[in-house]
Amino acid sequence: METFRHIGKGPFGDRSTVIFKGGRFEGPKMRGEILPGGGDWEIVNNHDDVQTAHLDTRYNLLTHDGATIYLQTTGTRTGRREVLEKLGEDTSIRAEQFRMRLNLKMECGDPRYSWVNDCVFIASSGRVGDQVIYDAYQVQ
Repeated sequence: METFRHIGKGPFGDRSTVIFKGGRFEGPKMRGEILPGGGDWEIVNNHDDVQTAHLDTRYNLLTHDGATIYLQTTGTRTGRREVLEKLGEDTSIRAEQFRMRLNLKMECGDPRYSWVNDCVFIASSGRVGDQVIYDAYQVQ
């Protein structure tokens, strides 16, 4: 994570913005790097001892062969409040201690990857320290 900006409580919940520094991705149909500058515009709501973050991310992928793919995810991260409040700092927290599920939407103008424009993708995700890890799947 590059920068975290807490915006504060608004009409929909406690909003923050996180700008990504980049990363990598790899799968059976594509691989490459996550370009810096994308981010997550999240809203967090607490309900007693449970916390839910409503996630809305947008960023660009650069494939190993030079195509750029726009990726947007929406979904939720939910779990015990005491666990999620330590998520970015406590590296002993494991993905089994909370649930993070996402819908992925991809767009690409490169003919080699135009197939992503018509697909449905979902992901189960976790976080260790400042690293977010997706297991993403194309729904057939």
